[in-house]
Amino acid sequence: MKNRLNLLFLVLIGCCILIACGNEKKSTAPFGNCQYGPPKAIFKEETPKISKHEFQLNKNAAVETVKFDNGITLELIQSGCEKPKQEFQFTIPAPTNEFKDGDWINMGIDMFSYMGNLAPELQPFLIWQGELKKKMSQLKLGLPHELEQGFFVKIDKVAGGDSGLLLVDLYRE
Repeated sequence: MKNRLNLLFLVLIGCCILIACGNEKKSTAPFGNCQYGPPKAIFKEETPKISKHEFQLNKNAAVETVKFDNGITLELIQSGCEKPKQEFQFTIPAPTNEFKDGDWINMGIDMFSYMGNLAPELQPFLIWQGELKKKMSQLKLGLPHELEQGFFVKIDKVAGGDSGLLLVDLYRE
């Protein structure tokens, strides 16, 4: 009889857990169900050498737009929950048709150095700059490269006569 009561108790507890989990409401807030919460703005308008800053949190991505004093504009798109992704889209206000692949890769590395030196809270960009610099000879434009296990970078470009677009994606697989 005692074993039957223990078994009944376990079954009852199991049913309660299943019912509670089944009724769990999913958050409708952007990134509400993400373990790490929603993406946050990385830059601030009051950061030196930033002339304009906007941050918008959408349902599936956060979009941050930064205009630097040197004329370059960054659109940073942060997405993903368990596997975060950051897409850096730098608009280069100069003719870029003549740039070679190595020029684009160097420019990507230089942009991480530039951003990392703007303010102390942005110094993590210097770590990425260092990692990219170490792997520079292995990087190929348009192809993903594993920086460390499960963490990738891809540098790409859209060249133009008046301006160019430097694309740097950092993501987990």
